[in-house]
Amino acid sequence: MHTRRSVLKLVVALILLTSAGPLRAQDDKKLPKVFIIGDSISLGYTEPVRKLLQDKAIVSRPKTNCQHTAYGLANIKAWLGDEKYDVIHFNWGIWDTHMISAQGALIRDESKVTDQMHIRHTPEKYRENLAKLVETMQKSGTKLIWANTTPVMSRTGKRFDDIKNLNKVAEEVMREKGVIVNDLYEFVLPNAKEWQGGDKVHFNAVGNENLAKRVAASIEEALGKKKDK
Repeated sequence: MHTRRSVLKLVVALILLTSAGPLRAQDDKKLPKVFIIGDSISLGYTEPVRKLLQDKAIVSRPKTNCQHTAYGLANIKAWLGDEKYDVIHFNWGIWDTHMISAQGALIRDESKVTDQMHIRHTPEKYRENLAKLVETMQKSGTKLIWANTTPVMSRTGKRFDDIKNLNKVAEEVMREKGVIVNDLYEFVLPNAKEWQGGDKVHFNAVGNENLAKRVAASIEEALGKKKDK
């Protein structure tokens, strides 16, 4: 019964998070505006971040899972709209490393991955897409924070290295573009067993709270630097 209640609470929270429109901490024009972009990992920590930054910033995000970099390129302008944000905390990565079959089918089960399949985006394509996304977001003068992609502990061998390889590419792009890096990969790695759920990808409540603290701290620091300018 307790487990059923916990699952229901999680489902309701995700429905609220992704329905109708971006949920905001407080509709106060005096507060700085923060935008979070990312996949289901960010969906898990957005609400805790919002609570941590209550009365400090208005935190919102797209109404959807932001998936991979190509999906981001197709939607970034619509997500940003005409809103002017003080800070954008963003990530793409796990979806970019999904495997695709010769028939174009997405393979989520790592045990079914074969040599005939290919990664969704090569490091070269990932670099190209990510650079374009950063350039688009920088046009508004918004302070950007890149979150390194968290580890997928269900993968082994070369597949485990796919995230590390894309993170290396991303760090190079961010260094070239002058973007802050929030290294969530190294932050999570020593604590993955305690923080991740049974799928070894997503995070439990403790993991999400710890990620939220790290994300909120990076946002507060960026907001402080923005004020100093």
